[in-house]
Amino acid sequence: MWKYLRFGYIHWIWSFLLVVGLLLGGAWTWCGVAFLFLIGVGGEILTKNWRDESNPKYSHPIIHDLIIYSAVVCHFFVFFATLWVVSPIDLLGWGEFINEQLIFFRISYDVLLAKESNGFLAILGAGLSLGALLGVSGTGSCHELTHRISKPFDLWLGRWDFALSFGTNFATEHVYGHHKNLGLVGRDPVSPKRGMGFYEFLTKGQLEQWTNGFGIEKKRLAAIGKSRFSLHNRVIQAWLRGGVIILLAYLASGLMGLGVWLVAALVSKYILEGLNFFSHYGLIRLDGEPITSRNTFSSCNPIGNHFTFNLGRHGTHHENADQPHYQFKWKPMPESPYGYITMTLISWIPFWFWKEMLVMLRDWDENWATSQELKVIAQHNYESGIEQLEARVSVN
Repeated sequence: MWKYLRFGYIHWIWSFLLVVGLLLGGAWTWCGVAFLFLIGVGGEILTKNWRDESNPKYSHPIIHDLIIYSAVVCHFFVFFATLWVVSPIDLLGWGEFINEQLIFFRISYDVLLAKESNGFLAILGAGLSLGALLGVSGTGSCHELTHRISKPFDLWLGRWDFALSFGTNFATEHVYGHHKNLGLVGRDPVSPKRGMGFYEFLTKGQLEQWTNGFGIEKKRLAAIGKSRFSLHNRVIQAWLRGGVIILLAYLASGLMGLGVWLVAALVSKYILEGLNFFSHYGLIRLDGEPITSRNTFSSCNPIGNHFTFNLGRHGTHHENADQPHYQFKWKPMPESPYGYITMTLISWIPFWFWKEMLVMLRDWDENWATSQELKVIAQHNYESGIEQLEARVSVN
């Protein structure tokens, strides 16, 4: 049973502790952030040399579906609990209900009083904790569900899950653009060229993803005689879903609700783009060449893959994007030195990122790149502005 539950326990425990922290108030609202660093990053570092290369077979895939559905339910419930914390009223009488249960079990704690006592730091902790959950757990579930284009319910659920963090473009550009153009620098905004920093990628890449997403929809809708500005446009649909979430946040908790949601959405976006940044950084694919598992950096760290629904097995995902997460096979492919959570956070810290990435790129150039790719890489190294990469050109 563990082979199934390993993709669920993290999301359930994290969400439960986050909700308990929100009810307790004060510094406890930061427990979602603490969980990410202590269990996520700390767990990956402690298990750095623990490699999960197993490829189990599953007789009951419906269990995997129920687990990922439950994760989405957790995300929405934590979203509600976060809005409850900052709302001027007791939303849906939830605080009163919890107090009644505490009295029944003879626990002397008043969650409504704790709620009223929350200051700025407590509210900030609530927003950051929600953002951490949506950025890691939510990215994993949304990524998986929005790839299930042949399953309408799963696709619908994944898109609404992404709406919690205003993921307006991922389900279109990522699925129909990134997976087609992976490694084609200049065409895939999520394949950063060597020398680009994270914060340049965060702004430039995001704008290009939006542009590409609208371009994909424009072409698709033109083929069926529909306007790109109609509600048939999946990017516009995503913006509307995001608008519904924003409206709910405002109606439930006013401007404070909007502020907390904005913090959570920004944190979630930072995490998603950090993952995109390092996992595809500096790798290329020649136009016309097939996408293989060597075209991205992967990880077989079990903790990171439990947090992200096996997203660390990224190479085999790109090799066969129609496969569900539990069927991502492990095989020899380019690897990151840490799990996906740690590497994502390292992406935000330039000096640490370059320390790790230079080693990763050297390994890819020496062990995975073809002779034709090396010619293009030499030019990219020369143009990178990174002394260590430029030095490789003169050596070669």
